[in-house]
Amino acid sequence: MRRSKGKLRTAVIATASAALLAGTVALAPGASAVTPTWASASFDCGTLGSSPADFIATQNGTDATITVELPSLTVPIAVPAFSVPATLVLVDTSTWTSTTFTGDLNPYMAAGDPLYLGWLQGTVTPGSTLDAIAGRLTFTLYGVTFTCHPTSFLFPAPFQF
Repeated sequence: MRRSKGKLRTAVIATASAALLAGTVALAPGASAVTPTWASASFDCGTLGSSPADFIATQNGTDATITVELPSLTVPIAVPAFSVPATLVLVDTSTWTSTTFTGDLNPYMAAGDPLYLGWLQGTVTPGSTLDAIAGRLTFTLYGVTFTCHPTSFLFPAPFQF
């Protein structure tokens, strides 16, 4: 009988510990997930021409990172890493407020490579719906600043943070 009580006590303690742990995990703040994680929009970059822009978004709470590639625009000569400062402005389609992402974390690009602006970082409001339309993309390449204007909405959908 003594052995049964010991096993019962162990089972009760284990169950209580598991319930407590489950409650702690359930209450712990988790990383938010942006959806979709990939989207594309068309941009007119003036003298550089037009290009789709491919975006990959990640989110951790209010911190967000968006990578930007303009596959139809190629660099004519090599571009050193961390040398292309860029700013992406996306607009919340429900409030028409803008959110800015900035950075100069581009990788090295060899002559002929697509223009890859790298990782742009910004602060987002959870629940916001950000789209490219009415926003802009600005970057400095070889000392010249270019501004690209979106000519389409993000496809397949705007980013939901």
